Amino acid sequence: MKGRMKTKKQKQFGRDWTDGELSFPKHLSPEVIHTALFIHNAPSKEDIVKRTEHCSKLIGGEAMSFAMALLVLPTLMNSMANSDEYKTWNEQRIKTLN
Repeated sequence: MKGRMKTKKQKQFGRDWTDGELSFPKHLSPEVIHTALFIHNAPSKEDIVKRTEHCSKLIGGEAMSFAMALLVLPTLMNSMANSDEYKTWNEQRIKTLN
């Protein structure tokens, strides 16, 4: 393969596939979403730690905070749904609707 130039793979991580046609809020930017997916799909806990550290250096503290918030959102929602406060609110809501 002498004489062939290596082609550089285009960076897809955090790419805005809308070509700027959409404006994303900071907490839902492609970079944040891709970071959360990259960490979520790690095959092991060791890889989760490595990916988290790598992404933190790559995208910075604020964006990493948003990505981590997306990752803990299901746990937070489950905790809230199991709270007495939520159950009381939901019962009141159902009574109001009926």
